[in-house]
Amino acid sequence: MMPHDNTSLGKAIVSSGLGNSTAAVTTGRLLFPMLTRTNYAAWAMRMKFLLRANSAWGAVDHGKAPVDEAMDQLALSIISQSVDDEMLLRVSEKETACDVWAALRSMHVGVKRVRKARVQSLRADLDNLKMSDAESVDDYTMKFMTLVGRIHELGDAVEEKYVVKKLLRSVSTKFINVVSAMMLFGDTNKMVMEEAIGSLKAHEELLKGQKERSEEQLLMARGQDSMRGRSHAQGSCEGRKDKSKALHKAVVCGTSGTTRVIRAYRELCDTA
Repeated sequence: MMPHDNTSLGKAIVSSGLGNSTAAVTTGRLLFPMLTRTNYAAWAMRMKFLLRANSAWGAVDHGKAPVDEAMDQLALSIISQSVDDEMLLRVSEKETACDVWAALRSMHVGVKRVRKARVQSLRADLDNLKMSDAESVDDYTMKFMTLVGRIHELGDAVEEKYVVKKLLRSVSTKFINVVSAMMLFGDTNKMVMEEAIGSLKAHEELLKGQKERSEEQLLMARGQDSMRGRSHAQGSCEGRKDKSKALHKAVVCGTSGTTRVIRAYRELCDTA
């Protein structure tokens, strides 16, 4: 029967590694990862690392090989520290760490038929996922990898080469140059996700630099146009003033009579 421990804050159990000895030592206090209704995938990964660190993962993933009793009890003890009382009581009749793990997985992920339906739904979501022009590489890859992680959580093996190719096909068209280069000159069958994401982020930074330079050039051009416009307006204003003075002089002095007045008025209107 599974051991019962009401506290989630316990001492880390680490194998001493001294020959065949099953002795264990404590290495300070460790907050065990607690299983909730929504964090099974992350919890299972942390527990896998924790059980491996204590040489107890073999009690959960042992295949058909026999399991050492001490290893099984150690795994049960660690798992019991990582579930609440309600969950612990639901698996209290399970005798081995492998059975407890399978029961917890079934409770949070579902039975095989339900998992298969969920996988199909998630794969459809992944196939339809597209990156918008406004999204950053970080935001999109986070959303993309979350879907991939949920598929893995349900026990479906998604090959990395499939994930890499799907990512490259789904990014925004602004990455078409770098994606084409990666597909033509790289081996996407051997490419890892970190390499693909790194190339996309490098291209994104290049695009940002080009955009900033374009904006600076546009601002400079607008400033020059504004200065030329003010200079032209100032010259036109001075020309109108000169024509106005000439008109005023023609009227006041009466030189050449009405003909010169009309001519000066027309010239003033033409410059306006």
